[in-house]
This record gives sequence, C-alpha cells and structure tokens, in this order.
Amino acid sequence: MTEPVIADVIADMTVDVIVLAGDRGPGDPLAVRAGVLGKVLAPLSGRPLLTYVMQALANWPARGRVRLVCADNDAYQNAADVGIEYTRVEPQPGPAASLAAALNELPAQRPVLVLTADHPLLESQWWQPLLDAASDSDPPDALVGLVDYREVMQRFPRNRRTRYRFADRSVCGTNIFLLATPRGRELAEIWQSFERKRKQPWRIVARLGIWNLVRYLLGRMTLQQAFDMLSQRFGVRVQPVLLPWPEAAVDVDTPEDFELVQQILAERSDS
Repeated sequence: MTEPVIADVIADMTVDVIVLAGDRGPGDPLAVRAGVLGKVLAPLSGRPLLTYVMQALANWPARGRVRLVCADNDAYQNAADVGIEYTRVEPQPGPAASLAAALNELPAQRPVLVLTADHPLLESQWWQPLLDAASDSDPPDALVGLVDYREVMQRFPRNRRTRYRFADRSVCGTNIFLLATPRGRELAEIWQSFERKRKQPWRIVARLGIWNLVRYLLGRMTLQQAFDMLSQRFGVRVQPVLLPWPEAAVDVDTPEDFELVQQILAERSDS
C-alpha cells in the first residue's frame, strides 16, 4: 500500500499534534508565584494554562493523535483532562529533545502540529493558515507561524515581545509550527544541535555562514531571504506564515504576560 501524500492527508483533515508542556520546574517565577509544580499549571481565571491549550484542541475536529510532553504527575494529567485522548511523553533535557521524543511516537507520513502549553489564548483558527499553505501539491517541509511586530505593538503597546528584525519587516514568534513532511522532522535534530552548541556560538555561526549572519545583523536580509537561506543550509524547506492575529504572539513567560492574558480573556468573555 502506498503512503498518502501529505497534502491529501491535510486536505482530509487528519493532523497529529504535539503539545510541549515540559516546564522549567518549580523554580520558575510564575510557578513560585502560583504555588504550583510548573508554569503551565498556574491558574488563569480558575483554569491552568495547559487546560486552555488542550481545550483549543478539543474544539478542533481536524486533530489526529495527540502527544503531550509533560511530567508524570496527577496535576498535569488533571489539567490536560478536557475529554480528548492523548498519550503522555516523558520530557527530555531541553525542548528540542522533548520534541524529538514525541515525534518518535508518531508515524512519519502524518503532518504534525507543534504547540506549547504556555499559550492560553490559542484558537484553532490561528494554525489554519499553516495548514492551507501546506496543502499545495508541493508543500514546504515545515511552516512557522509569525506575526508582524508593528501589529503586535499597536494592539499591546505596553507589552514586551521578542523582535526579529529583517530588511522588509520585523516579526514576533507564535510558538505555532507545522511539520508538514517527514523531512520537516529533521528540524528537531537541527534544533538539538543548536542547543548542544549554545555555549560555542562560533559553531552556530559556522553552520549558518558568516556572511549570512552579517547580512542579517546589518538588516540587509528580508524575511523570505532568511528562510530561503536556512532552507538551503539545512536541506529542509521552511516557510514563514504571517498570521493576522496579534494575540497569537502573546504566550506567558512573565508576570506581565500573565496579567495581559487575563485582560484579553476578560475582554473575550464580555464580547
């Protein structure tokens, strides 16, 4: 039997999901403040952060198998219990290794949506543009959700977000990824290699190419040029997808983020 074409699998609305909920431990400031084992268990309007993410998946009919990377603890299991089936995966040292471990439990021919558990504002419509882009007959291997930085600042002028500057625009990450093809899974190993070399930055520069790095630092590389360069360097076609929702850039890393998300959820409930 031949394997299904990735675009056909996506068109048939069957996409597996990995949720990364491997916390930084009880020493995380948000966990300490909330008196919980890890950040994603911090209650927001009476529900843990993790519950919001799992609920977004519960409301999405296109999900396939769900793998949740989290500690073997009742608190995580209770937070994840929203009425959908999932399989727990033991966290590994670092998010890249955790992603690789979860990928090993899913069949290679199925596309995989990757989310993080500290993103309680998630809505299933936010990753639909990635699925649409991957439905081409010749899809990219991986897709990365991004939001225009100016739109984020217009919507949340007092909130700090990490900014990636390019010649044509600045963007913020969303922690929404789609590994559309088996080759896209190689990004987990590439990510691990960067984690292993984080204390040897010259090795990272060597992999990217010194002139490419200089062009980026000088603001001479557009967003698409940067992704084309990365795709060529690593042999994995990675495509950015700009999302029109500024809220997609707001995960919870700080107490300020926590307060902002509370405000946004209150606005949603009032509308």
